[in-house]
Amino acid sequence: MKRSLYLLVVVAFTSIFNSCGGGDTSISAIDLIPVRSGKDFQYIDKEGKIVINPQFTNATVFRDGLALVETTGDESKYGFVTDDGKYAINAQYQQATVFSDGLAWVVLENGAPTAIDKKGEIKFTLQDAEEVHLFKSGLAAYSILNAEGDEIWGFVDKSGKTVINPQFSAVANFSDGLCGVRNNAGKWGFIDKEGSIILNNQFDGVDDFSNGQCVVSSNNKYGVIDKDGKYTINPQFTAILLDGDMFLVNQDGKWGWCDNEGKLIINPQFARAYPFNGSSVTPVKSGENYGYIDREGKIVINAQFEDALPFNGDLALVVSGNKIGFISDDGKYVINPQYDGVSKDLVTYFLTGGSDYSIVKTDYFNIAAITSIVNFESPEGFTFKSTFKNVIEKYKLSESDFSVYSKEKEIFSDKQITSDATYDFYVKGENFETEGWSRVFNSSKTPTGYAYVISLKGKARGKEEQILAELQTKIEADGFKKDESRNGVYSSDNIRVVMVNKKGSITIVIEAYEDSPEYDYD
Repeated sequence: MKRSLYLLVVVAFTSIFNSCGGGDTSISAIDLIPVRSGKDFQYIDKEGKIVINPQFTNATVFRDGLALVETTGDESKYGFVTDDGKYAINAQYQQATVFSDGLAWVVLENGAPTAIDKKGEIKFTLQDAEEVHLFKSGLAAYSILNAEGDEIWGFVDKSGKTVINPQFSAVANFSDGLCGVRNNAGKWGFIDKEGSIILNNQFDGVDDFSNGQCVVSSNNKYGVIDKDGKYTINPQFTAILLDGDMFLVNQDGKWGWCDNEGKLIINPQFARAYPFNGSSVTPVKSGENYGYIDREGKIVINAQFEDALPFNGDLALVVSGNKIGFISDDGKYVINPQYDGVSKDLVTYFLTGGSDYSIVKTDYFNIAAITSIVNFESPEGFTFKSTFKNVIEKYKLSESDFSVYSKEKEIFSDKQITSDATYDFYVKGENFETEGWSRVFNSSKTPTGYAYVISLKGKARGKEEQILAELQTKIEADGFKKDESRNGVYSSDNIRVVMVNKKGSITIVIEAYEDSPEYDYD
C-alpha cells in the first residue's frame, strides 16, 4: 500500500508541475471519503463509519451532491450516485467526467462526447470532437482533427455553441477571464473569452490565472506574471505552485516557500512538500518519513508517517504500517490506519482541488466511412468482366508487377479511410498462360476475385463486430443471400462473398461463384 499511495501522490503532484499546474485555495472540505478495503471502493464519513457499502471499482469525491463511480465486472460502466449510494444517473457510460459548472461530459459505446446536466438529460453532443475538458468559467475546451490529421483546440459554451474556433495546438483553462493557448511553435500566450490574443505567445509553459497571478516557465525556470504579462517573480525556480498568498517552490532539488515578490520565507530544505491549501499546517518529508510544519516552517507534528497529504477540513490522510488512516491537527488518529487504498481523484482533489476525471475522449468511429468504400458487385469499379489490362491501366502498373508464382496481387495498401482505418485491395486470378516452355502474362484474362483487407487501430480497434454487422446489413440490402451453413458467407446468382472478422482487421473476399472458390479464411 505504501508504494501504491506514494505513486498516486507522485503522479498527481508531478503532473501539476509538468503543466505548470496550480493549487486551489478554495478547496472545500468533503463529508464522504472514498476509500478501498480489499478490491472495492466504499464511502466513509469523517468518523470512519461506512455510509455507502463497498461496491465500486473506482469512486470520486462528491461534487455538487454527486459522485462519479465505476461499476465492477468485466464490462464496467460509469454513473453518478447521491450521498445515500443510490444512482441519480445510471451506470451506462464508457467514460465520464465529474460535474463542473453544472455539466458533465459522458461517452457511450461508439459515442461522441456528450454534455449532460445533473438529471442526466442530454444538452448537446460534439460529434466531431476528439477530446473535451471540463467546463471552467462557462467554457469547455475541445479538440478536432484538421485536414493534416493534427489535433487543434477551441472552446464551446454551455449551449454547445463554438465561441472560439479550434486553432491552437494546446490550451489550458479559462480563469480570471484569460486562458493559456499554445501555438504551432510550442510557445504559450493568453487569450480572452472572445479569442483575442491578450499576451503574446512567449512562454514555454503556463498555468491558469488566479487572483491576477499566473505561474509560467521559460528556459526550464519558473516565475510568476501579472495580467499585463509583467514578471512579479522572475524565472528562477525549478518549480512553483501557487499556495494562497505565497508560493511553494523548488530550488536545487529542495522544497520551500516564497512570498509574492519571490523572497524566501521558508527556506528550501525538504525532499518533498505539499501546499498548505488554506490550512495552518502541511506535510513535508523529513528523512524517510512525513511530518507537518506550520507557516513559519516549524515542525508541529513529528515525522512519523510513510506518506501524508494536506489537511482537508479537520482531517489529513496519512499512511502508517502500509495502511491508510486520518489524523487531526494535533497528530492524533481520528480514523485508525485500516484502509488499503484511495482513489487518484481523492489525491488530486486534496492536492489541487482538481479531478482525475476531467477529460473524455471520443469513442465514435464512423462505420459508414468503411461501408461506403466496400462495393460487393463492383469492387473499386471492377467487375468479373473486367480484365487485368483494366487493372493495369487504372493503377498505372506494368506486367512485371505481377508474379508468375502467385494468383493474388496486392494493388495498393494502407489507403486511408479515416484516421483509425486503412485498407488494402487485392486482385485474384490466373493471369499467366503457357507458351511452349514459358509462362506469358495475358492481360486479357479476367480476375476471378477481389479482396479488401481493412485494418483498424485507435478507437476503431475493438469495433470489428459492429463494422461487420453493418457490412452484413449492406450486403443483404444488395440482394445477397446468407449461407446459413457457413458464418460470414453470402452469395448472389454469380458472386460469392466471404467476410472474416479478426482482431484489428476485417477481410472481405469477393469471387466469381462459378469458380467454386475456397473460402475457409479462418
